[in-house]
Amino acid sequence: MILSAGFTFHLGIGNWINYGFFAFFSTLAVYNGQRIFKTEQLNKTPWLDWVKQNRRALIFVVITSSIAALACLISVLTFNWSTIPILAISGMISVLYVIKVRGVNMREIPYLKIHLIAISWTLVLIVFPIANESIDASALYYGFAHYLFVIGVTIPFDIRDLKHDSTKHKTIPQVGGVTNAKAIGTLSIFIFAVLIALTNRSFLLNPLFFIAVTSQIVLLSLTSERRSDIYCAGLVDGAIAILGFSYFIS
Repeated sequence: MILSAGFTFHLGIGNWINYGFFAFFSTLAVYNGQRIFKTEQLNKTPWLDWVKQNRRALIFVVITSSIAALACLISVLTFNWSTIPILAISGMISVLYVIKVRGVNMREIPYLKIHLIAISWTLVLIVFPIANESIDASALYYGFAHYLFVIGVTIPFDIRDLKHDSTKHKTIPQVGGVTNAKAIGTLSIFIFAVLIALTNRSFLLNPLFFIAVTSQIVLLSLTSERRSDIYCAGLVDGAIAILGFSYFIS
């Protein structure tokens, strides 16, 4: 939520808070919906066992957050036709990421998992507001930069999931090893920082921006297969908010 709100505020969009809430509620609905669906799979984890035990409460969360996300979407939607394919693609990825078609879901397609996450997040948080507000197409430059950022911050999750993911998934840590995966993630975050700084020199004087970038690189370097869900979902995901806050002062 903070990243989306901060980015749209940085672009000068007046109803930035509604974009933030749309990102928050839609993510809450999709994330919990995917977890509920995954409880029917054979590979069980303590987290999925907890989800199964609290299934009814989570279904309520999915329904209410979906309604809230729809309300926020309606409040910002300008009926710009270019937003339709953006929302459709991100929605399709969210559904087919876990639901199987002909025996396979999208996250199981070799080499594709991390890119699906990066594309869907970039479309919703960055590209959608730019298209919806009819901002100059040159602003889509931000989209590529944030795509690299999401790649970098998602690699810790792929490293953590090495013990769960099938080798057929061909994730970056599976193919190149943990050390090389960390190097790729670090490079992605660094290039992101350079690209963003080139778009606006004020980021060079923004301490929160440097803290956001540095903290993600440090967390990535400390990631291992033994890291818990709290480390990834709490620290790595939580540190993304620092980047969002940095946009409010640039």
